[in-house]
Amino acid sequence: MDAGIVAALISSVLSAVVAVAATVWTHRQGVEMERLRHDLERSERDNEKRSAAKTELDRYREPLLVAAFDLGSRIHAIRKKEFLAYLTSTERRSRLALLGTLFCVARYFGTLEIVYSRLALLRFESADDTRVVAALLADIGGAFSSDQYDRIDTYHSSRFMLWREEQRAIGELIRGGPGSTATECLGFAYFHDTYDKVFAEWFDAFAAALESPTAAASARLARLQTLLALLVGLLDEEGAFTLTVGGERLAPDWVTPAGLA
Repeated sequence: MDAGIVAALISSVLSAVVAVAATVWTHRQGVEMERLRHDLERSERDNEKRSAAKTELDRYREPLLVAAFDLGSRIHAIRKKEFLAYLTSTERRSRLALLGTLFCVARYFGTLEIVYSRLALLRFESADDTRVVAALLADIGGAFSSDQYDRIDTYHSSRFMLWREEQRAIGELIRGGPGSTATECLGFAYFHDTYDKVFAEWFDAFAAALESPTAAASARLARLQTLLALLVGLLDEEGAFTLTVGGERLAPDWVTPAGLA
């Protein structure tokens, strides 16, 4: 065969091979670029979701922090500082002590109701920067509703128990009633003046447990204080409630190991 023809054939074959290789390479590059684009878009969407969940949580961080701090502090006063002695004081002082304690519980649930109404719950529970807070809030609700605390021998106890439905009802009422879109809870004066008519049916058993001589020894209250201390530590990003002095974080006595014991 003529050498020129052979050279032409070789060149043609090489051109075809190069063309095929280029096509395969281009296809693979296109697939890789598409995968990278998809991953980037998914990452951006995930970041937007996390940012949205975190942004919403930050918007209500302070009222949730205050509500959790006040409830934890009151539980500590009951457990460690004989606060319930005020229940046997003058009529006015005893009623204030009782209703003040119940208001701490109500405001916590009311603030939680507001937070949940403003957040996409699935996003709140799954986003990396809000997942731990969401889990703690769920654990606190579980500690209130579980019958695993304060058992008498093998019998389950409902002392200081508030089921999820009761928690939601109390939260709705202190927010202003079913259907309310208020972004803050009603105050103590309202709670005090309307307690018998509006809140008593939801709190009667809890109030009776407070008046028990063994209330301070409640395992449920001890567990709640621990969980609330963890929540306060997470929410208090600016150190408003747990100050840092000389590089050492100073916590209120109710969130220290001695206070939690």
